[in-house]
Amino acid sequence: MDDRNLIAVAEQAAATSRVIRGARAGATVLADDGRTFLGCRLEFADSALDLDAVSNGIAAGRAQGLRRVVRVGYYEPTESGLPTLPAATLQRLHEIAAPGLVVIFSAGRGEYQERTLADLRAQAGLQ
Repeated sequence: MDDRNLIAVAEQAAATSRVIRGARAGATVLADDGRTFLGCRLEFADSALDLDAVSNGIAAGRAQGLRRVVRVGYYEPTESGLPTLPAATLQRLHEIAAPGLVVIFSAGRGEYQERTLADLRAQAGLQ
C-alpha cells in the first residue's frame, strides 16, 4: 500500500472515532507481512480511558498476529501544522517497529509529511 492510500484509509478510519474533546483521528498500520490494520480515536468521559488511533490499530493488528509495524499513516485534522502522537504511542511503536519505521502524517489539507520513528522519539525527548 502506498503512502497516499495509507492516509486515505486512515481518513476513513477517523470517521468511526468517538470524540468528546478532540478531533477525529484515524490510523492505518502496515505490518511487515503486508496486511493493514485500522484504528480510530476513542474518547470517554474519564480522559484516562481515552485511546489513540495508532494504539488501536496496533491492538487490532496484534489480535490478528501482527509481529512488526513497517509504516503508519496517521490522519487528524488540525488548523495549523501537522498532528502529533502521544509519547506513550511512540513507545508502543518502538517496541514492535521494524527497522526504519516511518509515520506519514496528514492534517487533511492535501499535504502529508513523513517522519521516522527515531526522529519522533528524539523530538519527544525519548531515548
